[in-house]
Amino acid sequence: MIKIENFSYRYEKNWVLKDINLEIKEGDFVLIAGKSGSGKSTLALAVSGFLRGKGEKRGKILFKGKNTDDYELFDLAKSIGVVQQDPENQICTLNVTDELSFALENMCLGKEEIEKRIKWALSIVGAENLKDRNTFSLSGGEKQKIAIASILAMKPEVIIFDEPTSSLDPKVTLDIFNVIKKIRKKSDIAVIVIEHKWEYIKKYVNKIALMENGRLELVKTLQSPEYKKTRRKTGKKILEIKNLEFSYGNRKVLKDITFEAYENEVIGIMGENGTGKTTFLMCLMNYLDYSGKILINGNDIKNKKTSKIAREVGFIFQNPNHQIFESSVLREAEFALKNFKKEENIDYLLKKSDLKKYENKNPFRLSYGEKRRLNIISILSYDPKIILLDEPFIGQDHENVKKIMEMLLEKNNLILMVLHDFKIAKSYCSRIIFFKDGKIKILKEGKYEPCD
Repeated sequence: MIKIENFSYRYEKNWVLKDINLEIKEGDFVLIAGKSGSGKSTLALAVSGFLRGKGEKRGKILFKGKNTDDYELFDLAKSIGVVQQDPENQICTLNVTDELSFALENMCLGKEEIEKRIKWALSIVGAENLKDRNTFSLSGGEKQKIAIASILAMKPEVIIFDEPTSSLDPKVTLDIFNVIKKIRKKSDIAVIVIEHKWEYIKKYVNKIALMENGRLELVKTLQSPEYKKTRRKTGKKILEIKNLEFSYGNRKVLKDITFEAYENEVIGIMGENGTGKTTFLMCLMNYLDYSGKILINGNDIKNKKTSKIAREVGFIFQNPNHQIFESSVLREAEFALKNFKKEENIDYLLKKSDLKKYENKNPFRLSYGEKRRLNIISILSYDPKIILLDEPFIGQDHENVKKIMEMLLEKNNLILMVLHDFKIAKSYCSRIIFFKDGKIKILKEGKYEPCD
């Protein structure tokens, strides 16, 4: 179905892909793993025709025996669907139903067929309740569900998933791949998954490929990542929340949340997509008009400006593009530091995050994972007492997860982070705040396992 022959590609000076050879047949389920920045996403874009007319390439990519460059892009897109790493990059309408209808209407399908496919695709990703929602009101995980559903609805012959589990809870991840397994049995659809958290899907694949420095090699197995269990001695109480509630219109998202947190703690925030985790963090920055009390170092933040709160609380957004302001990596890393008139060894943070080599590069040219690390060092640079991280490990291989945690744990901050990976949570978090139906359950160390 797809045959890649001696394919190389570069955006600018350096080759990102080097002599790639890979054959994907009908019904294949291929896992492509590798470190951040090794060329995985570039390969996905090349296979799907997104790089046409950009950069320099050698070799060829064939789909059904024909060079992908010889297809009309519209025809290729009907056959090869791509779920991108950042769902916001492919959502182009304001309503969920419109989003799923968009490609189907362009395929000139009838109204009944469109409605049938929308219902089917939403049921696969467990998003029937989102059918009438505005896309801008969705959480990151919900947006990822809709991006996946919009591609499934087209019923392409090949689906490429670029880190599909990055913003999804484990249950939804398994549900989606169980359904894809069933689809493959009936239609011989080929699936390519680019993923760091490959343990979730290894039982489905029949081919494993490892990307390293732009080169691809088929392997029989992968080494499972391990993290060293790390704990710090807690200090004084730094955060107190009393009866916190918040609603979006008539939909109550947070319900009577009360808890305390201490200096040096690392607290994981977990739960299914759309259960209020990001909303909770936004309340801690006073972005939203909540009810109840939030005290930082004993002071109520309700009437405080966010610009003042930001001196004590650093917030890393779910989407790294939402907090990049400058024209170079170095200027971006120094942005908060200079605004708050503090001093820090930025050079050390750039080296530690493996971004020093890009210091003069436009940050929007970085990979998704590299942007995320840049966000983190820009916050670490001014050493806030509390650090809020909304899914900081999207796009990170396990070595970069370790680097991020090493940097975070060097200071005496309180860390609250939204994540879906239980292996990371067990290694670094002393407590888990588990969100369900707007309420929380606090799980202490030793009381949480993946089955919870």
